[in-house]
Amino acid sequence: MIVGKKVESSCSSSGSMAMNMNGCGSGVTGVQVQQNGEDGRVSVSSLLNEEVYLELESKAVSDTKALAVELCRHFYSLGWLSGTGGSFTLRVHHYHDAVSTPSHLIVMSPSGVQKERMVPEDMYVLSSDGFVLTTPVLKSCTHAAPKCTDCAPLFMKVYEMCNAGAVIHSHGMESCLITMINPFSKEFRITHMEMIKGICGHGYHEELVVPIIENSAHEGELLESLTEAIRAYPKTTAVLVRNHGVFIWGDSWVSAKTQAECYHYLFDAAIKLHQLGLDWSTPSHGPIRNVSGFWGCSGNFSRALRTGALSLDDMIEPSQHCVLLDIEGTTTPASFVSDVLFPYAHDNVGKHLAATYDSEEAQNDINLLRSQVQIDLEQGVIGAVPIPLDYVGKELVIASLVANVTAMIRADRKVTSLKQLQGHIWRTGFQSNEFVAIVFDDVAKALARWHASGTKVYIYSSVIREAQQLLLANSNYGDLKKYLCGFFDTTVGKKKETRSYVEILKTVGIDRPADMLFVTDDFREAVAAAAAGLEVILSLRPGNEPLPENHGFRAIESLLEIQH
Repeated sequence: MIVGKKVESSCSSSGSMAMNMNGCGSGVTGVQVQQNGEDGRVSVSSLLNEEVYLELESKAVSDTKALAVELCRHFYSLGWLSGTGGSFTLRVHHYHDAVSTPSHLIVMSPSGVQKERMVPEDMYVLSSDGFVLTTPVLKSCTHAAPKCTDCAPLFMKVYEMCNAGAVIHSHGMESCLITMINPFSKEFRITHMEMIKGICGHGYHEELVVPIIENSAHEGELLESLTEAIRAYPKTTAVLVRNHGVFIWGDSWVSAKTQAECYHYLFDAAIKLHQLGLDWSTPSHGPIRNVSGFWGCSGNFSRALRTGALSLDDMIEPSQHCVLLDIEGTTTPASFVSDVLFPYAHDNVGKHLAATYDSEEAQNDINLLRSQVQIDLEQGVIGAVPIPLDYVGKELVIASLVANVTAMIRADRKVTSLKQLQGHIWRTGFQSNEFVAIVFDDVAKALARWHASGTKVYIYSSVIREAQQLLLANSNYGDLKKYLCGFFDTTVGKKKETRSYVEILKTVGIDRPADMLFVTDDFREAVAAAAAGLEVILSLRPGNEPLPENHGFRAIESLLEIQH
C-alpha cells in the first residue's frame, strides 16, 4: 500500500484507511495528506510522480526488503530483537556495474511483530525526509493494523546527523545490563580490548566512549536526548539507553552489523570482567579497588570475589581513587604550548585549510568557526572579521578564517572551535614527526606508579581530547597514553565553572567528590573544582603564572610528591 504520511515523534504510522487529526496513517494511494480549514477536514494532493512510483516497484527496493528480513531474523537469533522489541532500518542502494549508489528511499521494520517471522512485504518504505511511502497490508491473522516502528523519528535523526546507511536498535541483554552497573554514569568507557578495532575510527589502544541517555516510557520521547548525545559525541556510532538497549549505526548495513557485534561483545566482556572483580575501563584490566578513605590507603576489596551468575551481591563498586590532571603547567611546560604548539598552528592554519578544505572534518571545523565568529561579531570581540559565504571562493573564505584564528590565538581564547582546529593541525605535526611533546621528568614515573597501584588517571584540558591523546602518546618519554583512563575537554564545560567538575564526577561515576583529586596550575580552576567538592592541589612548575598569596591550597613541584 502506498501512502504519504511523514513520520513524527508524537505519533506512529498506521495502516488504517482513515487519517486522524495528528496526521497518522493513510490508505490513499500516492497522496500527501494535509489538514485544511478550521473544520479539520483533509484534502489530498499528488505526492508520488511516476519516477518515484517505479522506484518503489524496483528490484533494488524488493532486494533491500528481503535483506532487512534476513538480518532481522539473524539479530533475533542473537537476542537483539526478541519479544517483538528492537528494530532495524537501512537505505536502499542501486547497483550498476558493481558500483553501489545510495537511494533516497529507506526501508524500516514494523512495530509489535515477531521479527523472526517477518516477510519482505511487512517492511515499510520511507523517503529520506521521513514520509512513509508504502505500508504493509493488514493480515487477517493479526487483527491489528500494521504500524511502523516507534523508533522511526530516532532513525531519521541518525540518518540526518550521521549520514548513516543502516541503524540497529537492539534490546540485547548485555546492552541493558551494562548501563545498570553504574546507574549514575553518563558514559560507557573501555580500552585495550581487541574488539575495539571493529568500531569505526578506533584502535586497540584507543578508549571507546559510548554515551548513555536515560530511558523514557515511549521511544519517540528519546529524540531530544539522542540528538544531544550525537552532537556531544561526534565520533560515536552508538548511544546506550539505560535499562533499555542501544542504537548502533554505520555507513552501510555491513558496517552497522559488524559494529553491533563488536559493541555487544564489549558490553558482555565488561560485565564478565566486573563479575570477576576486574576493571574493564583501565588498560591493565586489573582488580577493582574499593578504597576506604583517600590518599595513602589500601585497596582491599570489601567482599570476596565469586564467580557465577551476575547478581547484586557480586557487584563490586568501581574504584573511586582517581586523579584528574591538567596538561599545560601540570604535566607539560606552558612554554611548550605557547612556544611550539600555538606558533605551529598559527603558521600552518592556512596551509592546513587549503589542503583539507573539501573534507568533512575541515567543513565541520569551518562551520564551528563561522558560528563562533558570528557570536564574536555580535558581541564586538576585537579581531573578529566576517567570514564570506562559500560561493565567493575558498581562497577568500580561508583568508578570513586565518584572520579570525590568528586573533583568537593572540587572545588565548579557549573556545571549542579554535581548539578543535588547532588539534587537527597539531595532529599533522605529530604524524609528520615535526615535533615531540614535552612532559616534565616526574610525569612518566608518577603515571606508571598510579597505574601499577590501580589508581585511575584522567586528563581535563582546554585542548581537545584528540590532541590530548596525541600529545601524551608522542612524548619525550614515549607513549604515556596507555596509563590514562579517559580524556575531558571543554565540551564537558569550561574549566573555571564548577558545573564542569560536577559533570566529570557524574561521567566517571564518583559518588563522593572528595574521592577525586584535581591537579592544576590555575587558581581559578582550583576554586571551581573545590566548589564541586574535589580535593585540589596546585602545580608549581617553571614558567607558570604566579599564584595569589594565601591561596589556601596545597601546592607541589612534582607529581611524585602525591603519596599513596
